[in-house]
Amino acid sequence: MKHVAPVHPELETERLRLVAPVGPGFDATAAFLMEGAPRFVGQATDEAAWWSVATIVGHWHLRGYGHFALLDKATGVPLGLVGPWYPRNWPEPELTWHLLEGCEGRGYATEAARRVLDWVFDDLGWSSCISLVGDDNVASTNMAIRLGATREGLFNHPMTGDMRIWRHAPGGLRA
Repeated sequence: MKHVAPVHPELETERLRLVAPVGPGFDATAAFLMEGAPRFVGQATDEAAWWSVATIVGHWHLRGYGHFALLDKATGVPLGLVGPWYPRNWPEPELTWHLLEGCEGRGYATEAARRVLDWVFDDLGWSSCISLVGDDNVASTNMAIRLGATREGLFNHPMTGDMRIWRHAPGGLRA
């Protein structure tokens, strides 16, 4: 019996390559366990980080989509993660973003999120998705607004409590 690896798309923007962190050409564990890597919800140790990366990789296999690793197109240096996320008990698919320390404030997450939204709406055929953002997270709230998302109610996140729902729809203000 021949094992066929799932196909993982590669997306591009002007400055970024977005690759699935499960492909043979990208070592997600090395990139996202390094100093300055995004620290995911509830994560405090390298072991917890490893489990977070394993979950991200597994999501691609279970759902057929997931976080993309953002790579600087010119250098290949990892910058963060952006992509669709839909764990069990989530209200619906979510667009999430996490940047490496020091990569904030340069528009990378917004640029990547716009490209991912085009992909989920145009290629995957989604009619909408959400982003869950804490009301105290001003940077992510502003990003959701820049992406053309509309503010909705709250979702009680199992690890962080109430999170604001921001709705993304095809044709949102992503220009």
